[in-house]
Amino acid sequence: MTYRLTLSETETSLRKAARAVGLDWGLAEEAGKAARWLAAFGLPGPAIMFAHLERLRGADYNEFVPDCGREPWQAAGGLLCPVITGAALADRSAQLVAGKQFELGRTAYPLLLVAILGQAARHHDVAFATAWAGVQVDCFGDGLCIQGAHDDLLCAETDAVHCRRNDSAVAEMRPSTRACEIDAAIFRRIDALAFETYVPASEASRAGAGAGLTDND
Repeated sequence: MTYRLTLSETETSLRKAARAVGLDWGLAEEAGKAARWLAAFGLPGPAIMFAHLERLRGADYNEFVPDCGREPWQAAGGLLCPVITGAALADRSAQLVAGKQFELGRTAYPLLLVAILGQAARHHDVAFATAWAGVQVDCFGDGLCIQGAHDDLLCAETDAVHCRRNDSAVAEMRPSTRACEIDAAIFRRIDALAFETYVPASEASRAGAGAGLTDND
């Protein structure tokens, strides 16, 4: 059984789930957009993002942050978070455009990294290539090209990732605006996690609801 969600609903659910595991709102936004971006290409972005968030839950955020001063980039805990690392790469996307290649160490769910770089590619109107194990994914502002093994594409972690600009890439997949289908069991777990961002009702929260007595509009 599957649930059908709009891409907007997909983004909102994963954004809230990311916030629930402790990512700040900026990174939670990146997580939601990444899940949506992959879903638009018919890839299991929501399921992969949820699996990664489950790994982050209860962990020390700082263990997953890249040391961008090292080559390749490394995380203190030994495993780079693709959301945090993707955001750091997006901040340096102008360097990718200029021809710099970035080398990353052990990375979780590299496909999520691709999704964040895809949005940077749209901003610069170029193609970025991300390669790991036996796969290379070229992302464009409005397209995608996947070469290599399907198992490597969806892998939970890889020892090394290479990111660069690729002017010879040709888009073979285009995004869709159709609804996203998510396995019902996974959706219920995402929804339960997202629900944790809501503040439980209390006398204080009820007292603060509505316009109150100071609304002069």
